[in-house]
Amino acid sequence: MIFIIKVTTNKEERALDMISERAEKKNIKVYSVSRPHGLRGYILLEAEDRDSAEEAVFNLPYVKGIIGKTLSYGEIENMIQPSVEAISIQEGDLVEIIAG
Repeated sequence: MIFIIKVTTNKEERALDMISERAEKKNIKVYSVSRPHGLRGYILLEAEDRDSAEEAVFNLPYVKGIIGKTLSYGEIENMIQPSVEAISIQEGDLVEIIAG
């Protein structure tokens, strides 16, 4: 089951780390925790059941609660799947190479 966790805006990364640490330390049935790009104030948590999700987030700083509705993978697929765009380079085009 995928749950939506409401967290303090701009503290998503810290909340995600704390949830992950607790789940690992207490061996809670949490399968994944993610913060999709562009989704502010929310974290997605995949757990075996609601009790596991609640145990993972209960009383943690920055966590405001669990939204009542659970999600299916199909409902969030567009947020977590990278989008690939075709790029067409033609002869004579100027291409800028940026070294990372």
